[in-house]
Amino acid sequence: MSIPERDKLLKPYDDELFEYDYSEQIYVPKVEAILEYAGINLLKDWTTVENAQSYLSLLARVVNETIYSFKDPKYVMHMKYYLAHSKKARIELFKIYSDSAWYNRRDGGFMMAYNSGANLNQGKMIEFGIDKALSPIAKQIVLNSYLGTRFLPIDINDKERFDDLDSLLDYLVANDYITSLQADSINTLENLPYDMSYNVMVEPDGKYLFIDLYTFKKATAKLRMYDPVNGTW
Repeated sequence: MSIPERDKLLKPYDDELFEYDYSEQIYVPKVEAILEYAGINLLKDWTTVENAQSYLSLLARVVNETIYSFKDPKYVMHMKYYLAHSKKARIELFKIYSDSAWYNRRDGGFMMAYNSGANLNQGKMIEFGIDKALSPIAKQIVLNSYLGTRFLPIDINDKERFDDLDSLLDYLVANDYITSLQADSINTLENLPYDMSYNVMVEPDGKYLFIDLYTFKKATAKLRMYDPVNGTW
């Protein structure tokens, strides 16, 4: 199953809820968003916006590493891609961040144990494991979604559908998969030159399905690409 078109993002983006940290490759919630949507005034705890935002960066890192811990190692980068390109995943992440922020203020969550190994609300030492990183509700949100599965049951390859062979060939030429000279000599799929970067098949309705097999490779190559002109990733 692919990421549905209505759910898929072309790239991660910043809005009133999140900033995307390209160096960590994670969404980080904003202080103002946690206040407006979760009712948590982090400035009471952290004094300045800079301090509160640093705390949320740490929270985001812990939450994402916890999510990755559920995954088979070879699917961790696929999970990063999914989290960065799914609208639904962004919503689930904000729920997890918000609930975990409450958990850390009221119930002795990861910030207490992270620094001291102690649950200060209960006044006793605790063993800090990965299970202490999320609140019970946040952990259940993870387990009830793709975030908590061992494998990511989503095909992240980009796909395009074409009504006829000519439309497919025009697309392949426009995107430099083949030359116009090659296209002129192709009258069936069997004549397409072999290319490891894509696959084409005919669907039951007769339409042509193009699958970009290098979607993930190209996307992850761009994740850390730095723009020296604008000073941005």
